[in-house]
Amino acid sequence: MGGRIKSIIGGGLTGSILAYLGTTYFFNPAMPEPAFEPVVGNTILSILVFWTVSILFFDWIVQNTGKTMFSGMVIAISQILLVDLNYVLIGRRELMPALISVVTLLVIWTGVSFVYDKLRSETP
Repeated sequence: MGGRIKSIIGGGLTGSILAYLGTTYFFNPAMPEPAFEPVVGNTILSILVFWTVSILFFDWIVQNTGKTMFSGMVIAISQILLVDLNYVLIGRRELMPALISVVTLLVIWTGVSFVYDKLRSETP
């Protein structure tokens, strides 16, 4: 993992920044107010916690598959299917916020995969 730390940090920072911008300026304005209080009240802190866990999971997948962009797209499409598609079908999310979420997720995971791959110094 020591040799991958640069790509892990780069991918995590990229995901954090893209997620903050995407959710703050595109996704959240399309959504109603949340029904519950967030567990972590600070938006930036919650994004950093999420991306620490997510990028370590992403790194583990890349180490097992050797395919950076493929790994990112599997995560993005899984999120899209489990949340956006499912929530639209069962009536818990309107179509427009779901479509915004789809684009946001694809942009985020493409960015994470690209930066991670560019900073990766080892070949799987």
